[in-house]
Amino acid sequence: MHESSRYEESEAVTRARLAAIVDSSDDVIVSKTLDGVITSWNSTAERVFGWTAAEAIGRHITLIVPDDRRAEGEDVLARLRRGERIDHFETVRRTKDGRLIDMSITVSPVKDSTGRVVGASKVARDITDRRRLEEQRARLLAHEQEARQRAEALNNAKDELLATVSHELRTPLNAIFGWARLMESGTLDEKGRDRAIGIILRNATAQARLVDDLLDLARIASGSMRLDFDRVDLNAVVETALETVRPAAHSKDITLVTDLDRTVGSIEGAPDRLQQVMWNLLLNSVKFTPQGGRIEVSSRQTAASVTVSVKDTGQGIAADVLPHVFEPFRQEDSSSTRAQGGLGLGLALVRRLVELHGGDVVAESAGKGLGSTFTVSLPLPAARPTPVAAAPETDAARSTVHASSSSTTIRSFST
Repeated sequence: MHESSRYEESEAVTRARLAAIVDSSDDVIVSKTLDGVITSWNSTAERVFGWTAAEAIGRHITLIVPDDRRAEGEDVLARLRRGERIDHFETVRRTKDGRLIDMSITVSPVKDSTGRVVGASKVARDITDRRRLEEQRARLLAHEQEARQRAEALNNAKDELLATVSHELRTPLNAIFGWARLMESGTLDEKGRDRAIGIILRNATAQARLVDDLLDLARIASGSMRLDFDRVDLNAVVETALETVRPAAHSKDITLVTDLDRTVGSIEGAPDRLQQVMWNLLLNSVKFTPQGGRIEVSSRQTAASVTVSVKDTGQGIAADVLPHVFEPFRQEDSSSTRAQGGLGLGLALVRRLVELHGGDVVAESAGKGLGSTFTVSLPLPAARPTPVAAAPETDAARSTVHASSSSTTIRSFST
C-alpha cells in the first residue's frame, strides 16, 4: 500500500477514535469558532442541554448563554484570541427548556497548522448538585455559628444575671445584717435603734419585693398565676399607687401631677394585680426621673377601653432599647455596677399582667434625656376579650384562660 494511503488511513482511524472518545465522554464537549458559532456538539451536550447536534451546530454559542452572562462570553473569547486557556471557569448555562444549571468549564484555544487560533474547545461539567451541597453546607455552617453565638450570648447573659441577682440580694442583706449587729451590740441609743429598725424594714421590704417579682414571673411562665377578678375602680387603684410612691417622689423633689377622668367607669380585673401594674409604672418613673423632675398621671375612657398614662421628665429611653423595655432582665445598663438598682422585672411584669387582663401597654420616648410615657389600655367589661398569657421568653408558648365568676387561672400549653 502506498505510504500516503497508509498515513491517511491511520489518521482516519485516529480521528474516529477521538470522535468516539468525545462522544462517549461524561463531560459536555463543544467546539466553536472565534465568532462563537458552534462546530461540534457531543451526546452529553445533547443530554445536558436538550438540543440535538443537528439543532445546535451552526448556531451561535449564545444559544446556551443566559442574557446576564453574555459579558462573560466576550471576555472568554478575548482571552482565547490571545491563545490563553481558561481552566475550571464556573458559570451558569441555559437548557432548551429554560432551566439554568451551574457548570464548570475549561476552554482551550484550537489552532491551525500555522499556530493561528481559529476556534475553541469547551469541556464542561454540570456542578449543580455540588453547588447545592456547598450551599447547604454553608447554610448549616451559618446556622451552627449562629447557634453558637446565641449559646454564648445566653451563657454571658446568665452569668451577668447571676451577678446582678447576687448583687441585688446582697445589698439589702448587708444593710440588714450591719444594722442588726449594731442593735445586738447595744451601742445604739434610742434614736439610733429607731433608725436601724427603719433601715432594716426598708431593706427587708426591698428584698421581699425582689423575691416576689421573681416568683410572679415564674408563676406566669408556668401558667399557675391565679387572678381574682372583680369590679375595679381604676382611678382608685391609681390614687392608691400614687400614695405608695409619694414618699419616694418627695425625697427627690419630684412633682406628681394627676389628671384623672372622673367619668371613667369600673372595669373587670384583679385589684391587687392592677395595683401592682400601676405601682411598678410609677416607681419606674420615680426611679429614672432626676431631682426636681415631674411625673404626670392621667386616665381617659374611650368607647371600648380605659387608658392610664404615666409621663415623666426622666432620662428617657434610647431608640435601640425602646423595643426591649418590657423584656425580663433587660435594662439599658445591665451591669451590676449600674447607677440604678433592680433586676429589670417591673416592666416585664407590667406587660404580662396587663395582657392577662386582655389589655396592652405601650412605651414611648423621644430619646435619651427626653423623658418617657407608658400607656396602659384595659378593655371595658363589654369589650373585654378572653385574656391571654404572654409567653415570658419567646413567642413559642401561648396560654389560655379558664374563668369562673370569682377567679381566673392561667393554664399554659405549647404550640
